[in-house]
Amino acid sequence: MSVHTVAFLSLAALSAYLDLFPLATRALFWLGGIQFANSIAPKLPFPRLIHWAHAMTFELLALCGVALLRFVPTTHAVYGNKQPILLVHGYLNHGSVWLLFKRHLQRKGLGPIYTINLGHPFRSIRFYAERVKAKAEDIALETGRKDLILIGHSMGGLVSSLYATCLAPPNTVTDVITIGSPLNGTPMARVGIGPNAREMQPSSALVQEVRAKMAQRPDIRFFHLATKSDQLVIPGTSAVIPEHRNFIFEDLGHASMLYSRRASDQIAEWLQDIG
Repeated sequence: MSVHTVAFLSLAALSAYLDLFPLATRALFWLGGIQFANSIAPKLPFPRLIHWAHAMTFELLALCGVALLRFVPTTHAVYGNKQPILLVHGYLNHGSVWLLFKRHLQRKGLGPIYTINLGHPFRSIRFYAERVKAKAEDIALETGRKDLILIGHSMGGLVSSLYATCLAPPNTVTDVITIGSPLNGTPMARVGIGPNAREMQPSSALVQEVRAKMAQRPDIRFFHLATKSDQLVIPGTSAVIPEHRNFIFEDLGHASMLYSRRASDQIAEWLQDIG
């Protein structure tokens, strides 16, 4: 039983014993219970249903985190003297969404780590790739290094891949890591607003172009994190490319991967292996 599960259940039991906050007590029992059920899901009937319930529960908390971090100023302080990393956010998001993820990678000794705010949320992915190009040039000037690692969440994975394969000067992007990115498009993009949403639809010209360009760039290492419980990239496995290095979770939601220690640990492991 994980530390978080024990904490949720202990707080729920204490609250119930003291007869405090009935709604909070029920919520804590649910959080602890779904975490425990998720940990033993392979031994229970309908494990996919349990993983999905777990993902949806913590996705609500992750979305609250995304909303709150919107009001946190993006820090410009960077640490480390190794290969620079640029974190690229996704659709309707902001550079501050990386706050916890960035800190965890820094504790692993990686970085310097930079973030970018792509700006207006409804422009094209090609426009955002140009923004990444300008940021990459600034990072190269600041660090004195021309090698760069890109990590992109959701739409940010497509932006990073497009920049790396089409706009980056030769031998300047060594690795691209995508997290829950619609590499094969997603039908959920049909309800989105803006040219970037249209570009993330299945079989869009941009998705096909990015996939083709990635196949033509053996000089760049590509890594992909995905989850079978993704609520926005459907199916979740469309966020991976079999020819590349992939890791697929069973029980995380789309935004939850930004707050998951398991996700950041997997990326840190990849980066430490190649470093």
